[in-house]
Amino acid sequence: MPRVLVCLVLFVAFSLWALGGTAISSAVAGPTKKPERVDPRHSLPASIMDKPFMFAGEVVPLHREDVRNRIQFQLNFLLLDARSVVTLWLTEESRQAWILEEIFEKEGIPREFVWLAPIMSRMKRGGVRRYEAGMWALEKPCSSESGLDMVSNESFDDRLDVDLATRCFAATIKRVREKLGTKSWLMAAAAYMASPESVDTRMQRWNSKSFWDIPFDDNPEILIPRWIALTIIGTHGPYYGLTFKKPAPLTFDQVTGLVLTKDLPIADIARMTGTPPREILKLNPKIKPSAGRFPAKVSGKNRAHTIAAPRGKGWVLVNKLKKEGFLAAGEKR
Repeated sequence: MPRVLVCLVLFVAFSLWALGGTAISSAVAGPTKKPERVDPRHSLPASIMDKPFMFAGEVVPLHREDVRNRIQFQLNFLLLDARSVVTLWLTEESRQAWILEEIFEKEGIPREFVWLAPIMSRMKRGGVRRYEAGMWALEKPCSSESGLDMVSNESFDDRLDVDLATRCFAATIKRVREKLGTKSWLMAAAAYMASPESVDTRMQRWNSKSFWDIPFDDNPEILIPRWIALTIIGTHGPYYGLTFKKPAPLTFDQVTGLVLTKDLPIADIARMTGTPPREILKLNPKIKPSAGRFPAKVSGKNRAHTIAAPRGKGWVLVNKLKKEGFLAAGEKR
């Protein structure tokens, strides 16, 4: 009997060795390659984490877990939930970014504000409110106090004009920052989204001028980290698998100071320049499709218009406008 038990034990031991010997041997020797970590969340690039991260002229304290988590949360929102909007900006709408860059450089505004445009126009919490318009979600057109003379009526809305709207935004954000009495552009952006008064109250209540120390409501709380996240995505595209070819900049001829003798339909501009009407509207988004024309008079007064024409067609348009009586015969433009 003992002899049978000994044989049985040896048989079991041999069977276990035959079935699991490879696994035991591998465990002893150790894996030849460490398995990759499966993590569904997108993280921040190491190149950003390895050194102080500057944004709009100030250091973003990524060493703080709360700050890092807020930005990373928005980064994942953009890459997972709003990826189509991010893709649209990177592949199409960024064609007009050069206009924003030129204005911001002239006005002394950090270049990072270019990335705020899609946040304000397409990724805003709760969407753009009815009384806001354009890429900067302007509540109303800028007046002559800002060096601009913008109008919004039944025919056109200057808040939809990229150049005019961006200059209006630049004047507004600078005024807001000066009113706050802080050098922080992030706080100025928060005040633009909310109001200078509410932000000033919060700075006093929380005894801080740092955006990251003050709890905000709605838009500033969400959109400032989202703005930073979008900038990181846009400047580190390959890291997130976004390898789109950089789109060609949007170019056109800008004809200024056109005082019309009669209303100018978009269809006529299209005919004169040999361009589809839809393309003319794309170049002149301030014109409302329902009106489809540049009015000769605004509030009973003649208005000098700026018209964007297809590249190389500016003088063609001016000459045909004169020939067909849309401009005064002696007027030189």
